[in-house]
Amino acid sequence: MPNESFLKAFQEIKKLAADFRANSAYYLSNAYQEQQARQDFIDKFFTALGWDVNHNTQKNPYAQEVKVEIGLAVGAGRKRADYAFYLAPNFRDVRFYAEAKKPVGLIASDVNYFQTIRYGWNSQTPLAILTDFEEFHVLDCRYTPDKDTAIQRALLKFHYSDYENEKKFSEIYHLFSREAVGNNAIENFVETLPRHRGKGSAQLSLFPGGYKSIDELFLDELDGLRMALAKNFKNSNPKLDGWELTEITQRALDRLVFMRFLEDKLIEPEDLVSRFGTSGSAWQDFSAASRKLDKTYNGTIFKKHAILDEESFKVSDDHFADICEGFSNLNSPYDFNTIPIHILGSIYERFLGKIITVSDKRAKVEDKPEVKKAGGVFYTPEFIVRYIVENTIGKLIEGKTPEEIANMRFADIACGSGSFLLGAYDYLLRYHTKYYNDYPKKAKDPDCVRKDGALYLSLHKKKEILLNNIYGVDISLQAVEVAQLSLYLKLLEDETTGATAGAKKETVLPPLNKNILCGNSLVGPDFYEGVQETMDFDGKKDEERKINVFDWDAGFPDVMRNGGFDAVIGNPPYVRQEMLGEFKGYFERKYKVFHGTADLYTYFFERGVSLLNERGLFSIIVANKWMRANYGEPLRKWLKEHTIHEIVDFGDLPVFQNVTTYPCIITLSKKLTTRGTIRVCKVENLEFKDLSGYVKKSSFKVNMASLKNEGWSLTDEKSENLLNKIKSKGVPLVEYVQGKIYRGVLTGLNEAFVIDDITRKRIVKEDPKSKEVIKPFALGRDIKRYEPIENNTFLIFLPKGFTKLKSKNSANPWKWVSTTYPAIAKHLSPFEKEGEKRCDQGDYWWELRACDYYEEFEKPKIVYPNICKKPEFTYENIHCYTNQKCFIIPTKDIYLLGLLNSSLMNYFFQQALPKLRGDFFEPSYVYMKDFPVLCAGESDLRNKNLQSTIVSLVSTLLELHKQLSTTTTDGDRARITQRIASADRRIDEIIYDLYGLTEEEKKIVEESFSKKSS
Repeated sequence: MPNESFLKAFQEIKKLAADFRANSAYYLSNAYQEQQARQDFIDKFFTALGWDVNHNTQKNPYAQEVKVEIGLAVGAGRKRADYAFYLAPNFRDVRFYAEAKKPVGLIASDVNYFQTIRYGWNSQTPLAILTDFEEFHVLDCRYTPDKDTAIQRALLKFHYSDYENEKKFSEIYHLFSREAVGNNAIENFVETLPRHRGKGSAQLSLFPGGYKSIDELFLDELDGLRMALAKNFKNSNPKLDGWELTEITQRALDRLVFMRFLEDKLIEPEDLVSRFGTSGSAWQDFSAASRKLDKTYNGTIFKKHAILDEESFKVSDDHFADICEGFSNLNSPYDFNTIPIHILGSIYERFLGKIITVSDKRAKVEDKPEVKKAGGVFYTPEFIVRYIVENTIGKLIEGKTPEEIANMRFADIACGSGSFLLGAYDYLLRYHTKYYNDYPKKAKDPDCVRKDGALYLSLHKKKEILLNNIYGVDISLQAVEVAQLSLYLKLLEDETTGATAGAKKETVLPPLNKNILCGNSLVGPDFYEGVQETMDFDGKKDEERKINVFDWDAGFPDVMRNGGFDAVIGNPPYVRQEMLGEFKGYFERKYKVFHGTADLYTYFFERGVSLLNERGLFSIIVANKWMRANYGEPLRKWLKEHTIHEIVDFGDLPVFQNVTTYPCIITLSKKLTTRGTIRVCKVENLEFKDLSGYVKKSSFKVNMASLKNEGWSLTDEKSENLLNKIKSKGVPLVEYVQGKIYRGVLTGLNEAFVIDDITRKRIVKEDPKSKEVIKPFALGRDIKRYEPIENNTFLIFLPKGFTKLKSKNSANPWKWVSTTYPAIAKHLSPFEKEGEKRCDQGDYWWELRACDYYEEFEKPKIVYPNICKKPEFTYENIHCYTNQKCFIIPTKDIYLLGLLNSSLMNYFFQQALPKLRGDFFEPSYVYMKDFPVLCAGESDLRNKNLQSTIVSLVSTLLELHKQLSTTTTDGDRARITQRIASADRRIDEIIYDLYGLTEEEKKIVEESFSKKSS
């Protein structure tokens, strides 16, 4: 049964269709223009679908769900989409576009389709509408826009007569009404469409552009343009070094991007890039345009460069003309009016992960060493930026006037391409706009302009906010330039033709050379103190560029003189400790949080907080490993001295696209304290619409006093109480086993003497009296819960005292092994090639590193892997050795085995162990040693009987798993599996009883891992 809103919309649009039919001769004539069609029919059509097209209720320009463009007479093919639809409270991301035409002529043309698809694809919206009211076409925007195939991209077509058909109209309503869009109708519809299957799919073959998102394709485009420009510049100017080439290539590219932005925003009424070369030299045209734009816009982008803008600088003009032609608005699929600024930032962030290197006359682009080591660039998703900005800057400015906010300073001290600076600036613009619309009497010239019944911030006011409030630092000059570019684009985002008209007395772009600076945020001028005698930097420009010290007092004198920043936010770089090199000594002298193996991001905590004023807030997104890793202990101690407001832990969720680092958000202030509580949220999935709402609903309090320096588990009060109750029972595991918990043997860098499949039989040893023995050998992946160890891997045990032999001392390593250790060679001979490959992979040959517990491997023992998803303990009595990926507990105590494999231990895993990627845990000694083992006293007959029952059940489980490993029929497998599950459950119930858990506590235990496994 149709609901009331549907029926109302149907009746209203049915009437519009009747009106159109009654006067169709006029409406379909050349006399009837697009603007009239929009006012008479299209505006009313979308209003009937529930959208506030005329802004009757949504007055704040930054909080309007429909943005309507005024028709402008511009160059051929250059215009903005007529309607952009958003959904509160997210007024940043377009849900879909609608392009309007006058109802005369053929609407289904390749030009119209290409233009409309371009809007949707550039803003990452899968569908767009093309309509003249007479017809209503729904177009597929998932594929790269291509003029030749655009006409094939219609998904749905409606005629105005279909508006009078309830079933047909229902298709439109239940896809594009305000109500439907709010219920994810577009996303659900797109899910039903055929998916791309790769390069060879029939669907992709229809569209030569292929299925590539705007960020993927534009990143490829930038990479290609950078390479083309770099080769052009280097070939024409062979003396350029890598630093110079990187800088001027970036500058030229940024100018081209900014020019296209000005064109597509219609801020510059005439085409720029497409005209370069039409009157002579493309490079001269580009240079002349740069000089002209510099006078109007100022800023770093067009500022005269000492190399790029010199007359002596040479360029292959034909090659540069080709670059401009391909990047022009006539030939490229990009529309810089509809690409969200934060998407451009994400593209640039990855782009900045590469540098240009030169040799002789050649230039090439390659990953920066630290990026290569880290596995990629960590660009922050926009929802994370928004959350951090709202919960720092948003809280700090709440209720304040524009005059009060003008005295506040917000910074990102590792700003990269400027994503957090953009988020902060966007928030401030929205706040100010709302303030003036709520209090219109406060709006004065030259702060605001009135348009369409609402107050908008003037360009003058937006520049003032940018200069007053936004600050950033980055070690890369290219990053600083891109951050400035991003902020300039944001400044001009809502401007249009005539934006420069008011810039007679002042340039359009404010100078940001005092706001966004280049330098190493972590390293001050004192880096050189005491090192002048040992480090000669005279003439070593590359070393100084790399260190790039930054003096905060000199860089931001007014800010530091007034106590510091009101907020420091961001996503510090992920640089592994091996890459820190010459900085480690300085960090050790300078930072309380120093640890020899700490990653770079740890130092940004201390630096960022030190830059705050007394009321300031610090919030960053970083890898969550610091909460549990050994290197995080100094940081954890330091943090406990401060006021931590909140930690949002994403566990092992893939927040960063294509990068396997799992983050958390932490917010704190400078105020020192050792008491209080922290608001904690453990995010279980990324399916929320609004992170703030999710955190508010799912957070809990953690007492700071409960956090141990050894590692933070961040459990809620109920879980913390239960964990403490469990820990109060029995004795720590390390005490119970008398300290005998060992890691498996370390077999050297290349595990050169671990041989796979020597024979298909287990060889315990070759000769009991020989010093050379061959042992069964298990890897971490071989260890499974209660299962017998099955492997075909063996360990060649060399005599104690054999350390290393440089391979260069032996022309034939294989001959040396066979001569010196004939017993080994006998078993290696069938695998001679493999033996050579394994034995000669580096500068050294390595043996088992000497240790004092080899004899423990000869005893019965409990074995478990150092990385697992759940408890994976098993019992072993065949004298099997293990590699360093395992731990062993030499014991015959299978009561302990049952306890370690229980649900109670699984709960301990969930609450107390480090979380790794892919739902894995790391049950290393430092955490496992404290697990409480309950052992009944001599007089405690009841508990002794319960323990005896566990022993009997564990013996049964070990036997059942042996049977399961050899069974050949599905029926037997099902029967044995059922018996295993029953015995497991019985052990869990007994252990709950032993530890005195209530029914509510049992439920907490069960839910902690059942939720995760589901």
